Amino acid sequence: MKSVLLFSVSIGAGHDLAAQALVQEIKRRYPECRTNIVDTFRYINPVLNKVIVGSYMESLKFNPKIWGYLYDQAEQGDKLVDLSQILSKLVSPKMKNLLAEFEPELIICTHAFPSGILSILKGNGEVRAPLIGVMTDYTVHPFWIHSNIDKYVIPCSELVQEISAYGVEPNKILPAGIPLRTQFTEQIDRQKARRSLELADKTTFLVMGGGLGLGEIENIITKLGNADIDIQIVTVTGKNDRLRTKLQLISASNSIKVLGFVDNMAEVMSACDFIITKPGGLTTAEVLAVGLPMIIFNPLPGQENRNTEFLLNLGVAIKIRKINNLVAQVKQLMGSQKRQHQIREMTEELGKPMAAVTLVNYMEELLWQNQSRI
Repeated sequence: MKSVLLFSVSIGAGHDLAAQALVQEIKRRYPECRTNIVDTFRYINPVLNKVIVGSYMESLKFNPKIWGYLYDQAEQGDKLVDLSQILSKLVSPKMKNLLAEFEPELIICTHAFPSGILSILKGNGEVRAPLIGVMTDYTVHPFWIHSNIDKYVIPCSELVQEISAYGVEPNKILPAGIPLRTQFTEQIDRQKARRSLELADKTTFLVMGGGLGLGEIENIITKLGNADIDIQIVTVTGKNDRLRTKLQLISASNSIKVLGFVDNMAEVMSACDFIITKPGGLTTAEVLAVGLPMIIFNPLPGQENRNTEFLLNLGVAIKIRKINNLVAQVKQLMGSQKRQHQIREMTEELGKPMAAVTLVNYMEELLWQNQSRI
């Protein structure tokens, strides 16, 4: 393997982390392989990137229902504006130069928008390398479906029927999972992880809101921190420094350890017994890989709602609808060993810690087949 070009979009952390996980596995096997992760909108135009990403983040913070409405409309077949068509015309010369300079053997997309742009360019004969789309949510959105994608990598086999309904042929579907960093491929002893993080050896809850620290984390931690149950809390606030400062000031009867942005998430998760989180695709894949019972609170409209439906339908999570019910439902879950066992059994089936390994195996096979035809 000599050269792999990856396209992502830096909205949240998940798309970039999936791309980085693939690069990590590629480099482990092929240290000399040239790789490049392209932040698509930023590459096209930094101003455009600021407008698109900024608008998306503002809608999530102040009126997430707008994003949910647009997502649902697109899901029903109304694309409103076909951004891929417009951008493919704008970036064609720039993309041609990038492809000519880099000469990729394979192209990977971890976001739907660049996959659409590159599919159009491939249809025009401007892209020759195999094009692989890596879906990072537990749902299939029509924005991902394009005629010139050679392989769709989906999170699990349970989504095969859903993507097939869009007319995708079985030989184009690979249920390898969402690529995770190498740290998730190894089992980490819980007691060892707790010692490393300077935690007591007792029931531990992890509370987080994804890579951007979104969600009602402050209320959740205040409720749990003062609940009449003997637990400790670890919280990860991501890049939200303001939230981190707020949480450090909470006075509670239960111990609270506040972390910001971390790069040892596998160890942090392994130290815990339960997780309360928003169900972003990458976060969900990490939780399933570690095998934690998931408690979902306040998922964002759009893909997080779809991830929630998937997880609830398969019995690997519970959803807290009102914060006043949080402590009662936590107690109920803690008191049911049978329910916890059922959840952990399902996470073992759904979790794919070796997803990056599986995908790179496929990439090797694909390159070998292409070379055999020459």
